[in-house]
Amino acid sequence: NVRGASPQAISSRMVDQPHIRGLQGPTISPVVPHHEAPDSNGQNWYAINIIVQKPNLADAIRELRAIGGSGVIVTEVKYIFEEEPVRYKKMLEAMSN
Repeated sequence: NVRGASPQAISSRMVDQPHIRGLQGPTISPVVPHHEAPDSNGQNWYAINIIVQKPNLADAIRELRAIGGSGVIVTEVKYIFEEEPVRYKKMLEAMSN
């Protein structure tokens, strides 16, 4: 989690960091606190989700901490399903004819 004025403000701190940009950019979501008021600096908490290659993990954690990140959770990614490849679509079309 990271404190910031907005997701855009946090993203602007991340853009120059080589290991925490994410595949297409970071996913930044508001953390809903137990109370309604932001902290004393007028900033809110945001959760950041990014994909980092294993060899870059220690560098990514350092970069997250450098922008004010805390509570880093790491889980292993088994699959990433992006858009269907054109070749796969063509194969399905050929099989249905």
